[in-house]
Amino acid sequence: MKSPYLKDNRLPDVVGAIQVMGIYPWGGRKGDDWKKSLGDPSSAADWPTLFAEHPEFFRVTPAGWTSLRWRHAYFRTFDPQLGRELGPTEIASLTPPQKEELTFRPLTSDQIEALMKTAIEFHTHAITHEQERRWLSPLLFSLLGAVLAFAGAILGAYIKS
Repeated sequence: MKSPYLKDNRLPDVVGAIQVMGIYPWGGRKGDDWKKSLGDPSSAADWPTLFAEHPEFFRVTPAGWTSLRWRHAYFRTFDPQLGRELGPTEIASLTPPQKEELTFRPLTSDQIEALMKTAIEFHTHAITHEQERRWLSPLLFSLLGAVLAFAGAILGAYIKS
């Protein structure tokens, strides 16, 4: 199976999605709604398809909500309206509907950079792996040709005798 990182323009799409989704005030949104912030992807028919092909970064729920996996490592303490994390006493004073509005905090620039570096490493690894497979194919075909020629020679000698 070919790596999704080998698709044309895949790396820029993944890196762009990581950047935008990492700082987006809300923890996630419906997969098709990311087009509003990201534009059209260059390497897939739509964003939900791209997100599904990269579970190493993106979390897609059965209902179609999509977010960065790393953001789910945090508790829902971020108020997107205020643009900041709330402390335990502030959260305790909220009504249940207000608590439902809390989301996972955005990532720091260092965290976003780490995810982008990881995507670049995956892309580089996929290219290297594909290049390794390219030299192996001619070798295997040559070996197969030699085996078939040998089998043909033995079969020819057997038929003559």
